[in-house]
Amino acid sequence: MTTVVEAIEVAVGYDSRLVADVGTFRMQADRLTVVTGPNGSGKTTLLKTLAGLLSPIRGRIVPQLPPGTGGAVFVHSTPYLFAGTVLHNAKLTSIGDEQRARDALRALGVEQLSTKDVRRLSTGERQRVAIARALAAEPRLLLIDEPEGGLDVAGISSWRRIVEQALSVGDPLIVIATHQLSAVQGLPLSVVPVAREGA
Repeated sequence: MTTVVEAIEVAVGYDSRLVADVGTFRMQADRLTVVTGPNGSGKTTLLKTLAGLLSPIRGRIVPQLPPGTGGAVFVHSTPYLFAGTVLHNAKLTSIGDEQRARDALRALGVEQLSTKDVRRLSTGERQRVAIARALAAEPRLLLIDEPEGGLDVAGISSWRRIVEQALSVGDPLIVIATHQLSAVQGLPLSVVPVAREGA
């Protein structure tokens, strides 16, 4: 098994305020890394730290991939979409490569929405577009907070196919934070439990 990214004695938080002491774990290309824990335990904080958006309070991430295209990309549980169309959003991370953007939208089953204004999307459609935009960035490390949140059955099915494909080719490395494992049941998993410091 090839270790792609390793967290070594990592503690996460904001500035000097410790949220969770996570310890050491490996994120491997042939396994979906799943961060679990109750609300407020630090799952999102850990994902942002792995994405390079926050610095660890303690420890280190090896290698620390740069945020953005070709590096680490984080998708929030309530994703922000920019004004304009679905295709416009997907192209923002594909460096203007429209085919790459369309391929990502097709993978999530939302290519037919490419000319639709993002303000008119349902919650599930917004989530699928946000994940497609992240895929269009061709990240080495894709981190998604609650990917199944708001997705309908078709969306969850598309998402699972993407995970299966990533695991089969070893790219991108995928880390998710979730409360429910039903959408990824049967896949090879590495589970990282997170508990708020002092809880």
